[in-house]
Amino acid sequence: MALELPPQLQARLACLPAGLADHVERVRDIARELAGAHAIDTALADLTAAAHDVARHIPGSRLLEEAERIGLPVNFIERQAPVLLHGPVGAAWLWAEGSVTDAEAWAGVHWHTTAHADLSPVGQVVFLADKLDPAKAVAYPFQAEVRAAAFASLTDGLLVFLDGALRQYLERGDMIHPASIEARNAYLLAASC
Repeated sequence: MALELPPQLQARLACLPAGLADHVERVRDIARELAGAHAIDTALADLTAAAHDVARHIPGSRLLEEAERIGLPVNFIERQAPVLLHGPVGAAWLWAEGSVTDAEAWAGVHWHTTAHADLSPVGQVVFLADKLDPAKAVAYPFQAEVRAAAFASLTDGLLVFLDGALRQYLERGDMIHPASIEARNAYLLAASC
């Protein structure tokens, strides 16, 4: 069952376009299910999932302006693909207004697009839930493998996703965010222990 969200977050969610709002609800459902499977705080996972895309509908040029206005560091990849800033910008907004005051939830929103080597289990759940939205199955043809791995082990789910996504980026000649590479290396090391 979904939790009651902070009023400021509810207001932000009410402004999302319908398709994005539907995505957020699907991600919340998946996050609660995945958190429950791994005995992780389902309420915190739900809050983080609800908050993850509050800035996703903002155009790239405005995301760059917002990132600079609030003092977020922006690397050259984010300058080329400013959509990558929607997590960091959204996390900063939610922290400033008091909608997200938990460090794990903040990091989960901030890093839900690229992943991060130090993501907590809540952040890992939301990262994976975002990628497991059935509407993203075309973008991630390896989604079924990610789902099976994620419900067995968050680390394995992250590795299966990152391996598949990095393979796609390399095949297309896309740039790869350094946080994704660092995350893959950290989870690969964790899986070998």
